[in-house]
Amino acid sequence: MTKKFIYLVLFASLIRLGLVYFQFSGDVRNHLVWGESVINSGTIGFYGRHFPGFNDANYPPLTIFVFAIFRYLYQICNQFIIWQNFNLKFLPSFLIPLFASLNMQAAFMKIPAILADLGMGYLIFKLTKKKFFVFLYLFNPAVIYVSTVWGQIESLPIFFLLLSFFFLPKRYYLSHFAFVLAVLSKQTALWLLPVYLIVWYQQGGAKTLLRGLTLQAIVFVLFYFPFTLSLNPFSLYLATLAGSSTLASDQALNFWYFLFSGRRIEDSTLLLGISVRLWSLVLLAISGLSVCFWFWKKKIKAASALFWISIVAFFWQTRVHERHLAPAIVFLLVTDYPKKWKILFYFLLSAYYMYNLFISLRLPFI
Repeated sequence: MTKKFIYLVLFASLIRLGLVYFQFSGDVRNHLVWGESVINSGTIGFYGRHFPGFNDANYPPLTIFVFAIFRYLYQICNQFIIWQNFNLKFLPSFLIPLFASLNMQAAFMKIPAILADLGMGYLIFKLTKKKFFVFLYLFNPAVIYVSTVWGQIESLPIFFLLLSFFFLPKRYYLSHFAFVLAVLSKQTALWLLPVYLIVWYQQGGAKTLLRGLTLQAIVFVLFYFPFTLSLNPFSLYLATLAGSSTLASDQALNFWYFLFSGRRIEDSTLLLGISVRLWSLVLLAISGLSVCFWFWKKKIKAASALFWISIVAFFWQTRVHERHLAPAIVFLLVTDYPKKWKILFYFLLSAYYMYNLFISLRLPFI
């Protein structure tokens, strides 16, 4: 690890520190409430709870644990600020209302995604040996916007997906472990499962793949157990796969957004006698299988397959949000495409992503 890389990470951290406090999306309020619920009422029955005025929890256990941990960390820091003001008095008193503000509470909930961003910068450096690619990722306005301004958790599952990719081929079972952590962070990680299955099979064979999947199943059950006291949590997870939206495009500038001119159309709408949802699944299956076939035949490498699956999932699938283009941004940087064309495509894709994010959230309020 070079000094230049360390300086890159430090500067990227300072930028995020300067932006983290001022604004956040409404979703962060859900994260605060869910984390508080775990702290006050424990994990048992968590997924059966309702939160008046807020959404029911739809994230898997690992992310819920992360929300609870950083909510608790905020409480400890806030209590310390109050305690020292009355006892030690070495910190200015204006920190009390500052820490009590909703913005500060939201800032603490953004820390996991920010750490994941920095972690991905490190992994990109290890995979490419190019500090310039680290710079492109850590200082990408869209990346900063999602995690630091908006406060979305999108970076967390992508970090584990990239970590799973990084562990291949020498640390086979760690790759499986990192992947299941991605699945336990957010359901969208499953989009990339077909490519990982091919990689694991090619590198370990059927028996080793089965052992790796068994490891994943065990870890999956153990994470859900504190919430359900059940050894069969899969039905609970599967129930959340459809997501909370039923729109053809939920703020994502994908194929369905342009087809319906940006109108908020339910994906149950019929198109040539077939529901838009079914059309999307057929198109997704055809495109996804094509990518997997090219990868299986070694026409493209794993990073390229992961990139194209991310693109396919965003542009063909219904119920997709604007931020779901994030995996493509990451995996593009670790492909082996010619540097000139990769950088050009990265800038174009990042600009498209940033525009989509901004017209959805419009933060700052311009």
